Amino acid sequence: MYLALRPPWGGEATVTPVDAGAIAEAPRDAGSATRPKKKKRRPAGTVAAPGTPGEEEYEEETEPLPVLTDADRRLEWRGDDVTLPAAKIDMAGGGEARPLDDGEINATIGSQSGGVRDCVVQGATNTDLRATITVKLVVDGSGKVTKSKLQAPRYLFEKGLLSCVQRSLSRMKFPGTGAATLVTLPVNLG
Repeated sequence: MYLALRPPWGGEATVTPVDAGAIAEAPRDAGSATRPKKKKRRPAGTVAAPGTPGEEEYEEETEPLPVLTDADRRLEWRGDDVTLPAAKIDMAGGGEARPLDDGEINATIGSQSGGVRDCVVQGATNTDLRATITVKLVVDGSGKVTKSKLQAPRYLFEKGLLSCVQRSLSRMKFPGTGAATLVTLPVNLG
């Protein structure tokens, strides 16, 4: 698609932008230790007169990818003790307390776990990390997440993964069933 613009300084001449061609990006594991250079274009609606500096595209230098050691990639557990509290049995026959069933867990995770995935992606951006992050959480009888524990690469914890995930989990609301439930949420990275 071509767009013809008329310069605001007069005349009926039009300037047609030069076709930049295809811009491709190599996969992250292509052996390069630096981020690909980004191409910047002139902001929409502005036109440079032919032959003036700044008419062509320019490249912006970016910082190199972090070099991750084996220690950075090693999986660690951090967070709360996610042992379920002792179950209380109601002999009077009041309400029936039960743990969450698989359908309730899957429905809630499917609709409300985007914040957890965003935390993982944010911490791993511009790295070549590949792992399955495991999140274990305790949901109390009212449906509130009360405790959580994560298994993830050490590098992600250094980037604030634990606090970000715990904030996201605190906003999740499961159905209230009257009994605590241990829920495991895997998040695949890479």
